[in-house]
Amino acid sequence: MSNETMQPRALAHTMHGGHPLDVHLRDVARVAQGFAEQFGAGELAYWAGLWHDIGKYHPAFQQYLLDAEAGIKRKGPDHKTAGAALAQRWGRELAYLIIGHHGGLHDANGTETSAEVWLKERRNLPAVAEAQALARAEIPDLEPTAPLAPPSWVRDELGGEFLTRMLFSALVDADRLDTERHFTPERGARRAGYPTLAELWPSLEYYQSANRGDPRNPVNRVRDEVYAACLAAARLEPGFFRLTAPTGGGKTRSGLAFAMRHALTHGKQRIIVAIPYLTITDQTASVYRGIFAAHPRAVLEHHSAAWRNERDDADVTRWEELAAENWDAPLVVTTMVQFFESLLAASASDCRKLHNIANSIVILDEVQTLPEKYLTPIHSVLRELVANYGVSVVLSTATQPALEPRAGFGGLPNVREIVPGHGEHFRLLQRVRYDIVPEPWSWERVATEMLESPQSLAVVNTRRDARILLDALEGQAAGGVLHLSTNLCGAHRAAVLADVRARLRAGRLCRLVSTQVVEAGVDLDFPLVFRAIGPLDRIVQAGGRCNREGLLDVGRVVVFVPEDGALPRGAYETATALALDLLSEHHIDLHAPATYLRYFDDLYSRVERDSKQIERQRRAYAFRSVASDFRLVDAPTEPVVVPYSSPARDGEQRISAPPDVLLQRLIDRHGNPRDLWRALQPYIVNMRTRDVRRCLHAGLLVEALPGLYEWKGEYDQTRGLVEQGPAPEDWVV
Repeated sequence: MSNETMQPRALAHTMHGGHPLDVHLRDVARVAQGFAEQFGAGELAYWAGLWHDIGKYHPAFQQYLLDAEAGIKRKGPDHKTAGAALAQRWGRELAYLIIGHHGGLHDANGTETSAEVWLKERRNLPAVAEAQALARAEIPDLEPTAPLAPPSWVRDELGGEFLTRMLFSALVDADRLDTERHFTPERGARRAGYPTLAELWPSLEYYQSANRGDPRNPVNRVRDEVYAACLAAARLEPGFFRLTAPTGGGKTRSGLAFAMRHALTHGKQRIIVAIPYLTITDQTASVYRGIFAAHPRAVLEHHSAAWRNERDDADVTRWEELAAENWDAPLVVTTMVQFFESLLAASASDCRKLHNIANSIVILDEVQTLPEKYLTPIHSVLRELVANYGVSVVLSTATQPALEPRAGFGGLPNVREIVPGHGEHFRLLQRVRYDIVPEPWSWERVATEMLESPQSLAVVNTRRDARILLDALEGQAAGGVLHLSTNLCGAHRAAVLADVRARLRAGRLCRLVSTQVVEAGVDLDFPLVFRAIGPLDRIVQAGGRCNREGLLDVGRVVVFVPEDGALPRGAYETATALALDLLSEHHIDLHAPATYLRYFDDLYSRVERDSKQIERQRRAYAFRSVASDFRLVDAPTEPVVVPYSSPARDGEQRISAPPDVLLQRLIDRHGNPRDLWRALQPYIVNMRTRDVRRCLHAGLLVEALPGLYEWKGEYDQTRGLVEQGPAPEDWVV
């Protein structure tokens, strides 16, 4: 009798007739290979896929599968060591992939749970050799016939570390897709149907021609010229690009046109737009969805508050959820935090999307907002993506930072300007006058000055300052006072922005007090803007909310020093001091792009650019330590559900239940937990962990579920979440 007759075929998974293990291994190997071939590492990915589950050949694991199918629940035996031990003979990085393909990448060395220690303790166990022998019996070509080598461009530890991340992504995504095809094949069907960039291009062309505006208007003329320059530059070879245009110059649509034409010219697979603030992320995704309205699966918006199901269409929610797992969509709009923290993550779910960044166009919107203390590792991974993974990166902003390499500053090499004539555009669109107030102002004085105009905006540095100015303004104003900060949940902020825009259009009273959430791209147009002294680029970004459409001869931006103002510590404080120095120079020109190159050059020389030693940890393959230390939002936060509920406007339907009802359903497990969690996202304020402890003690919070809190204090319709008692002085945004 043959061996196949004597022994039942080994399974990777049970249910649905069983999933043969050799089939799973070969399918994962082939899919992973296809993912990694686009960056020249297909062979390495193939072998990682073939080896990743060979530990399942051991009889103990096969019995575990049978027991699980029979309803016997217990922890499964180790199935990673057999493949990792085999992979280690061909390259230590391949072993790291297999060890982490469920629980995430470990640090290579240095801890008791490091990959090297973990493997050393297990690789000589009898079960490992037994599983490997059974695997060879069923898969004769289990090992390569020649040594494996990384691509020739891997010349140092940083290159090897990043390749390991990309291979890990290819393996994890291939494994999960193949497992999904076995258990829930209908999910795979929902992953299909994305339009190609070539199919989307005519929609952008039509939208541009239909929405050009009156060319006699200087703003529209500049937007046309920026758009034309983007189309012309798209023919250039892939690499780093700089899109410099004045605020209101049409960067959102023109940058998209460059990316799409560049992708079609050079065979790129998708466009990823990374944005610093959720307010701009929502706005940008809405613009793109309007352009591609005929293609409902064109735009994936991926961040913590995304997937609001406005059409009550379960299939829409489902495709977005699936696409967010691996960014398998033609156009991804995400946050800077999601993009960069994923690139340096360790968990399998966070890393799963990385291989789909290869061979793409990445637009970094408002690139000057990247945190200075992480610039060195950020620039390092961007250089790696461009040099070795077929990525083109677009640095988009009105206030370009000085990123060219120089002594002591790695920077970004060979950055090409998309709009060569941008200096003239800034001259043409000088729509505001900057008034620098020489003496400090009290908050009461700021409120009085705001009331001189029926429509005015004040941007301050911290939530504390916003609260004080609101008090002063409400004490003098008869109405029309609004507020924006992260003390408001996402649904509340969206409602305020809609109210502000409606008031501005109708000429109604509108005095808006905001933290920095309103800067850098939020589409508002005030005749008068006040900006508390801060970093120079933030001042000019606030100025971009003044006379944005050029409807006035000139708007007015007042820069003042608060008598009792607070500043975030660290680089923000350093940048503010530098801005004060520059503004004291009478000849300083805030409309000239060269001013910001000079400013950022000076700033980057004064601040720590790798404060957590991320690059040193990367060279040591300390994946888990890097993921723990690399946090663009420094202070840890906890999600807090707040009792916000706005009445539906005319013609609208409420899109979900109130937050307290949603939370109770989540607690009671009445409904899909993931759907309920996502429905709650618009009603969440992220509170610093240290403040959560204090508010719990004060009875302002209760822990509804582990890691999820409910606000029991006051939630004001203007101020949002209101703490009784003093708030920390450095509350930002």
